[in-house]
Amino acid sequence: MGENIFTTFDRVAAGEGGKALWAARAPYRPEPTLDLMLIPRLPKGTDWHQDEAAVAALDRLEAEPWVAALDRAGKQPTIKLADEWIEAQGEAIASGSFGVSEFTDMAAGNRYAVYFWGANTTKALHIGHLRNLAVGNAIAGALKQAGARIENRSLICDVGRSMGEAMAGVATRAGEDSGPDANEKSDHFVGFCYADYVTASRNGGAGDDGAEDSVARESTQYDDKADELMMRVLDGDQKALELWSRTRSWVVSGQRKTLARLGIAFDKVIYESDYLPEVAEYMNQGLAAGTLTKRWGDDMVMYETEREELEEMPLVRSDGLPTQHMRALAYWAAADELDDVISMQVCGNEWVAHVTCRRKLIDEMGLQNGNGNGSERGGGPPTYDIFHGMVARENESISSSKKGALLIDELVEWLEDELAQNPELAQEMARHPHPEAVPAQVALGYFLLQPTTKQVRFGKEKLLVEGKGSLGWDLARAQAHHGSGEIEGERPAQDPDYRFAVVQSEHYRVHLASAVEEFDVAPLSKYLSHFARWYCEDERAPEVEAVVQPVLEQGLRGLGLEGA
Repeated sequence: MGENIFTTFDRVAAGEGGKALWAARAPYRPEPTLDLMLIPRLPKGTDWHQDEAAVAALDRLEAEPWVAALDRAGKQPTIKLADEWIEAQGEAIASGSFGVSEFTDMAAGNRYAVYFWGANTTKALHIGHLRNLAVGNAIAGALKQAGARIENRSLICDVGRSMGEAMAGVATRAGEDSGPDANEKSDHFVGFCYADYVTASRNGGAGDDGAEDSVARESTQYDDKADELMMRVLDGDQKALELWSRTRSWVVSGQRKTLARLGIAFDKVIYESDYLPEVAEYMNQGLAAGTLTKRWGDDMVMYETEREELEEMPLVRSDGLPTQHMRALAYWAAADELDDVISMQVCGNEWVAHVTCRRKLIDEMGLQNGNGNGSERGGGPPTYDIFHGMVARENESISSSKKGALLIDELVEWLEDELAQNPELAQEMARHPHPEAVPAQVALGYFLLQPTTKQVRFGKEKLLVEGKGSLGWDLARAQAHHGSGEIEGERPAQDPDYRFAVVQSEHYRVHLASAVEEFDVAPLSKYLSHFARWYCEDERAPEVEAVVQPVLEQGLRGLGLEGA
């Protein structure tokens, strides 16, 4: 398709070695008299009419063959693009030039490892995890579309207090040698066992998804069935190891089935238990150097951070069971697989203090893995942390140790039923090219329009409502909306809708580039939502559809939704 119109505009506006004193923006809706609005990049209060460089830039733009007219009469100059340019771009999109290689120059040659999923091996995935999956998968999708080499990875928690509780729940409910029924999803089975045990145990059913709850519970020795089983695993007891292995396998297998329903695949899974030798090594090293201390009263190995938000960072219990703080530190400081990639971890913003203090501790201990990665990079990997707000439902945060948490499987099944049984929705899906993909697309897409760091108040009734912030549904409706109108005028360029669609398609590259640079897909999502909703507002000509649909298809790929 050649150079993007906005890139071309900036180059011409800047001139040789200059600075672009104008920015171009497409109107929010079709405007018959203009295609681009020009915004001056001048000091506040400056009259562009009196600025020689700004006027000279307009002269250069007006002389370009792709400009039919440049109107300087009003406060804001506008451009009408040449009909020939509009139609050439539209034909290129319709013929398939808007394809998989169109954007690969943005991140070609870069390697990324994107860590998400990251749930404990104690339960089924719920909608709190869904946001993590949606954000991580979308960032990976944008980077892949931009030409980067991507590995989806996950660091899986398979050891610790919650794992002991899951094992104890299984042993209590079904016996150490029993498992789920043939018709019961294995991760659901373990999750029910785990929730039953947590609810009945002395810690009163506290949640395990937030950093504060999780580490507080891991820091306490309960001397109960869960502690006993976890210590037997660490001691190499064969019977306990078999129960641990089966429980972990049931959960991971079940969660992978859920991920498959969402169209999400992982290239590499790393278990925290594989880094227990490093836990012991770093603990002994820190204690010998005085960086770590033992807390009076319970001999908890801890790190005094001198930070208000997490003054004491508990690392290893007196019985040798490491907390999530220590297990994460052991992996990020030791793993040599991180050296040749740009790594990023997606997690909830309740873990900000944990991440900050972990990096500080790696620096103070001077930890480095075999290839020199570690403190020299300022706290070791990951290269970037992507934090998102928690998901709330009915005014409380989601926690799967509480009964009643909405599972992803249940949400997807509800969406499938609604789309099949509601006559109006079923009629719409009959026109969709891939209706089987819509439930997962809607479930994941909902979280991509939200500001990443803000909390989301979730309700499944919001997902299938037109124009109410459901990106997946906006895109699904647009894909099911087929051209049945007639072009206005004798040629496509005379139709304002066609012109608008072509110019809006040029914005895709702008927003994809922003997502790649900022690791934030919300602007790209908002652009696609607006484009999709505009397209569905009226009957459009087939020529307009031929421009819009390829852009939407690219949007699904760029947000990681095409596999759903």
